[in-house]
Amino acid sequence: MVVDFEIKRPDNRVEYDIWYSSSNDVALDFINDFSAIDERFGENVLMTPRFVFWVCEDCDDEFLDSHCFGGGKYCATEYDNSDIPGTDIVLEDLRQMCLY
Repeated sequence: MVVDFEIKRPDNRVEYDIWYSSSNDVALDFINDFSAIDERFGENVLMTPRFVFWVCEDCDDEFLDSHCFGGGKYCATEYDNSDIPGTDIVLEDLRQMCLY
């Protein structure tokens, strides 16, 4: 967890980001549990979801085909469940970004 107390636009509202992956069950459980607290704050807070991707610079073609988009610019894997291809994770993260 990283906490940063910058005040760029003082408007009496707390803005926070949650970085996660749609394939991370622990993160999804946290978001689900924390959503009740977030709702009680109402307009006093603004949550922005952020999704974890990385650039694959030295990956072979097989890895790129299974786990990456954009020639390795957007990659993801789920180490706890290797049956989920990273391309599915990236697509689900993108879907969640659009829904948000």
